[in-house]
Amino acid sequence: MSNNIQEQFGKISTKYDEQRPKLIPCFFDLYYLPLRIMNTDNPSPRILDIGAGTGLFSSIVLSKFPQAKITLVDMTEKMLDIAKERFKGNENITYLCKDLSTIDEETSKSFENQFDFIISGLAIHHIPDEGKNILYKKCYQWLKKGGLFINCDQIISPNPKLEEMNKKIWFEKIRESGIDEEAIEMLKVRLNLDKCGTIPLQIKFLIEAGFQDVDILYKYLVFCIFYAYK
Repeated sequence: MSNNIQEQFGKISTKYDEQRPKLIPCFFDLYYLPLRIMNTDNPSPRILDIGAGTGLFSSIVLSKFPQAKITLVDMTEKMLDIAKERFKGNENITYLCKDLSTIDEETSKSFENQFDFIISGLAIHHIPDEGKNILYKKCYQWLKKGGLFINCDQIISPNPKLEEMNKKIWFEKIRESGIDEEAIEMLKVRLNLDKCGTIPLQIKFLIEAGFQDVDILYKYLVFCIFYAYK
């Protein structure tokens, strides 16, 4: 991923959590619906949060699994600094400041068959499709047998006309939230860096990676929840 992405998210790191519900009209469905399918007999599941940012998604997952052992990976140090403050005193949380699209072989090897769940919230759409394909294969390797991968992300319609309509409605909903124009303009800058993929292509990538059961749990305008079992 480019330094531009790191720079843009560094700029908004302190306002990231506050702005999420206003910039994402379906915020609560997008972040809380996954909890309904995250089921395990293990009271302390191992979880990998890819593109974890401030730890927002992980904090929600901890409401269901307070003893979870979570590894947060993100390329922006300022975002992880906020996560560290959020989880201060929780020894079950570890942090890794790395670019998830070019993670080194040594780290990748150490992750193999280690996680009950791999989660990602609004991060993977920053990676080109070829990189998504590679990452999904790695996620398959990193999960334990029976493990679950959940990707809550932005997607793009394969139909340009429908994509335009989805984005129009999205921005109408954002403005209805009352968020300031500066935040909207900064969002537009970040959108120029996006590499969103279509639903069919990403389903194809997940199946090719080896996942047995793959589907979408939810879709709203440009947002989608993918889930896949190993």
